[in-house]
Amino acid sequence: MPVQDDIAHFRHHFDALYLTGIPRLLDETGAFLAFVGIVSAMDTLAGLYAPAEGTGQRFKGFVSRFCPPGLRERSEALWRFRNLMIHAANPGPFALVSGQSSLHLTPNGEVTVLNAQDFYAALIFASQAYFSALATDPVLAVNFQRRLQDTDGGAPDTFVASHP
Repeated sequence: MPVQDDIAHFRHHFDALYLTGIPRLLDETGAFLAFVGIVSAMDTLAGLYAPAEGTGQRFKGFVSRFCPPGLRERSEALWRFRNLMIHAANPGPFALVSGQSSLHLTPNGEVTVLNAQDFYAALIFASQAYFSALATDPVLAVNFQRRLQDTDGGAPDTFVASHP
């Protein structure tokens, strides 16, 4: 399968899983899981971006290159946030809110506020920037193919259970 077909297939599944699924969580009840989904989506793209690097380096590199200003400078804090959210349900360096866009990326004591809807918009921004760059950058295309073939990564796969 040519790389463009692989990219289209991957993007179809990525968009369906993350970009379609996360908006259902963007309210006070689901916001925490939306944040987890967003960092998971960024982690997925980071693996495609730099599969030869360690998880932290590729995540921070992806954020620094593809996230919008305001977040790209916070790659280290976002890496800490990702780890704490996934492993301890703790937002660490951020205070999480939903529906309060005016507070997004403002300081609140020792932490910075992340608004769920704005953070989701940043994911859309970053994914569009990544896939646009992937279409024209041969190094990114090689990395993409490498990640798809990696036993520690791979392409999205779906299964349909049939009832006997």
